[in-house]
Amino acid sequence: MLLVAGNASVASAQQQVQRQVQQSGQSTPALQATIQASDTVPDFVRRAVSAHAQPGDRVWFHVWREPKLSDTVMVDERGDVMLPKIGIVNASALSIGALRDTVRARIAEFLRDSPIELVVLRRVSINGEVAKPNVYYVDVTTTVRDLIARAGGVTDAGNANNVVVIRDGHRIPVRDWQRDRSESSDLRSGDQVVVARKSWLSMNALPALSVMTGVVSLVVVLFRR
Repeated sequence: MLLVAGNASVASAQQQVQRQVQQSGQSTPALQATIQASDTVPDFVRRAVSAHAQPGDRVWFHVWREPKLSDTVMVDERGDVMLPKIGIVNASALSIGALRDTVRARIAEFLRDSPIELVVLRRVSINGEVAKPNVYYVDVTTTVRDLIARAGGVTDAGNANNVVVIRDGHRIPVRDWQRDRSESSDLRSGDQVVVARKSWLSMNALPALSVMTGVVSLVVVLFRR
């Protein structure tokens, strides 16, 4: 289920970039330069073009009408993936666009006119006050906002103003995550997003106020006596 959901969201950026490669006939480096120079392409799409797969990521690989050549594989600790019929490819050494081009070229050596899809999914987790805390595999365009939405949103007990990313042992506050699509909101493989719980006082302000009002009223009544 996670893989299917991740693949659906990939179409918004990675597949758009790939269609530009096919239609323009440009090599991936040339297309990257074109995209970097364009003011109409969102920044997160530019970053997706140049992103690299990392150990722990998954690569979803599909060859049209060739189920035996289609698979989902893990990027190992060396940054390599083992793809059916193709063999070992050092995925971490290539941008995602270049990885797709490399795999397409190798497939073309024994299959002609066979469209392929290749999607890199990052392994991230989300904990704390969200509806569905879990480990998710998400495409490289996913931000903190997207992940929180995938996890069902912040619960009533969650503090939307206290969201952090734990990366390499460091806690990185993510401010304005609802609107931020800058690089600071990007996710990396292995990231853990934590949504903090509201303080006891903020969750119980009205009941506490009611109790205090009752106590004050009782004191006043006793004092008048």
